[in-house]
Amino acid sequence: MQNISKITAESFLIVATAIWGSTFFIIKILVSFGNVFSPFALLSIRFAIASIFSMIIFKIRKIPTKSEFIGGFIIGLAGFAGYMFQTIGLLHTTPARSGFITSLFILFIPFVSKIWEKVKIPSTIYFALIPAILGLWLISGVGKSIWKTNIGDMITLLSAISYAFQIVAIQVYTSRYNWKTLTIISFVVIAIFSSFGLLFENSPQFIFDTRNILGILYLGIIATVGALGIQMFAQKFTTSARASLIYLAEPVFAAIFAYIFISQKMAPTEIFGAFLILISLFIGIIPAKLKNK
Repeated sequence: MQNISKITAESFLIVATAIWGSTFFIIKILVSFGNVFSPFALLSIRFAIASIFSMIIFKIRKIPTKSEFIGGFIIGLAGFAGYMFQTIGLLHTTPARSGFITSLFILFIPFVSKIWEKVKIPSTIYFALIPAILGLWLISGVGKSIWKTNIGDMITLLSAISYAFQIVAIQVYTSRYNWKTLTIISFVVIAIFSSFGLLFENSPQFIFDTRNILGILYLGIIATVGALGIQMFAQKFTTSARASLIYLAEPVFAAIFAYIFISQKMAPTEIFGAFLILISLFIGIIPAKLKNK
C-alpha cells in the first residue's frame, strides 16, 4: 500500500493518536507511581525494543543513503528531545497536565511549517486554534492552578517545542525518502541518545516483573513501532498543520484511559474541554474534506 487518500491517512493518524493517549498513564505508573524505571532507562529500553522490532518487520535490504541518514537523524533527535522532556516532566506533573502542555505543539507547528516547508497555512487552521487551546486548558484542569506551574510543567513545555519540529521534519523527509528506513534510523538514534543519558542519572533503575515487562513491550512495540510507524507512513498524505489538529485529540484519549485504568475522573469542565477540541477538529479539517468531495 503505497498511496492512500487524505481521509484514509487522517483516519490512520487518529488511531495513532489514540494509542499515544494510552501511554500517559502507563509511563506515569512506570516512572512515578511505582518507581519502576528511571526516565532514561525507560526510554533506552523502549526504543531498543522498537529498533530491533522495526528492523525485523520492515526488512530494509538497501543501505540507507546519506540523505536518509540525515533525515532519520533529525527526526530521531527531535523525537528524543520530546520524549526525554515529556518523560522527565511526568515525574513532577500529572498525566492530564502533561497531555495539555505537550499538545501546545500546535501553537508552534504552523510557524515552523511556514518557514521550513514554505507552505501557506489555511486561515481555518488558525481559527481552529482558538477552541483547541481553550479545550486543552479545560480538559487538563490547569486553569484552576495556572499560576502554580511546577518544574515538571516547564520541562514538559520543552517537549511541545521538540514535537513541533519532529512533526514538520516527518512531513519534510517522508515526502522525499523511504518512510520505513527513516523510521528505523530515528528509533536507533533515540535509543542511542537515551542510553547515553543513563550516564547522567544518579541511579538508573530497572525493575522487571510480568506487569512491567508487558508495559514496556506495549510502549516499545504498539506505541512506538505501531503508532509512530503509522505516523511516518500516513502523515505525508496530509499536511503538518492538519495533522497537528488530529494530534490534539491525544489529551482527550489520555484523560479517557487515565479514567479507565487509574480512576482519574473527568470533571464537567474537562468534558466540555474535550468537546471544544472536537469543535477545533471540525473547523480545521472537516470543511476541507467536504470541499474535496
